[in-house]
Amino acid sequence: MGASQYRSRLAPWLVSLAMGLSPGFSSAQGASAKVFSQHCVACHGDKGQGVVGLAPALAGPLKPVLAQALGRDYVSQVLVYGLSGRIVSQGQTFVGAMPNQGALSDAELSDVANYLAQELNGLQGPLFQPEHFERVRALKPVPTHKDLRAIRAQVWP
Repeated sequence: MGASQYRSRLAPWLVSLAMGLSPGFSSAQGASAKVFSQHCVACHGDKGQGVVGLAPALAGPLKPVLAQALGRDYVSQVLVYGLSGRIVSQGQTFVGAMPNQGALSDAELSDVANYLAQELNGLQGPLFQPEHFERVRALKPVPTHKDLRAIRAQVWP
């Protein structure tokens, strides 16, 4: 690869990095991509493709889940409360733990959930509002990871 080709490939990566985005995200994706980049990319990959043996893909398999009201509840509860234990996604078994993202604001959680729905799974319109996450945080009793895996069994295709 020549020097000019190298620079042309490197330039967008450096711009993304300078903006606080993971390489591969455009500025048009804005705040939602930034939250995803900062909190999800390390385990789920920069395009939500998943990491074999570590974390399942978020791009693609979540589309039928997010198309359901109960599926959106499941995803939002996993974001707030985390998830551990055995799950199967796209024929792969994952045993581990996704840390809760409850330290994020309701607006940030809404941003990342809408990014999952729209950018990674092609669904239209914002499906999540900050008020939804406010209600999830107020759930009593707090759902256990066993409860979340039971909901997953209902919504996963």
